[in-house]
Amino acid sequence: MEKPYILVVEDDPIIAADLQDRLEELGYGVLGPVAAGEDVLAYFEQHPSPDVVIMDIQLEGEWDGIETARRIRERHELPIVFLTSNSDDATFKKAKAVNPQAFLSKPFRGRDLIHTIELAIQQSAQAPKAEEAASEPDNSYLLNDRLFIKVKDRMIRLFFKDIRWVEADDYYCKVHVAGKTFLVSKTLKKFSEDLAVRPEFVRVHRSYMVNVQHVEEIGEAHLHIGNDKIPLSRNMGEEVLAKLKNS
Repeated sequence: MEKPYILVVEDDPIIAADLQDRLEELGYGVLGPVAAGEDVLAYFEQHPSPDVVIMDIQLEGEWDGIETARRIRERHELPIVFLTSNSDDATFKKAKAVNPQAFLSKPFRGRDLIHTIELAIQQSAQAPKAEEAASEPDNSYLLNDRLFIKVKDRMIRLFFKDIRWVEADDYYCKVHVAGKTFLVSKTLKKFSEDLAVRPEFVRVHRSYMVNVQHVEEIGEAHLHIGNDKIPLSRNMGEEVLAKLKNS
């Protein structure tokens, strides 16, 4: 579990430094800055994937931000925000073609930055089902290998591999990671449906779903994850073992 990390791609060192300061004040981690579009893909190969890229449309080098975004899209699935002071129709139409999650116009305020990053993550997440959209707003956003949970005015990042188990709590569910628990505003049934594409997660009880990669013991009626004992429905032990063999 970590704060989200933002990769800054900006060729103006003053703007890049200001953006870095603002992001850090808001509780985000900052990667970069990277000044040239051609250097971004090399950066991805040498560093962990960021959670969001904030990129100026005008960059030094042969690639502008739009071309750089197109190259990123060929290899990585992650939110991209364009930072620009050029709002003419031609530039907007060209930038829109690479499907950015949001635009942030210069100059911007701290509140604009928070809302833009949250919107970018939300736009990249799995779209809610119709019945979910009509209910209480969901505070969780699922991306390819990670989950974001909105807690007050912050976005908390959890990698799926770090989730130990999920517990039903009426119309909510509790997501447990090492030493911490986060509340998600959806039922365990809906949350388990969202994670159906993740083979490491299995519903072991009407009120519990576990990440089998963290299971240490399997008994007749319980699983053990660290010092915690998770109820196990009858006949679910074999499915957990099968998941473990394939994980």
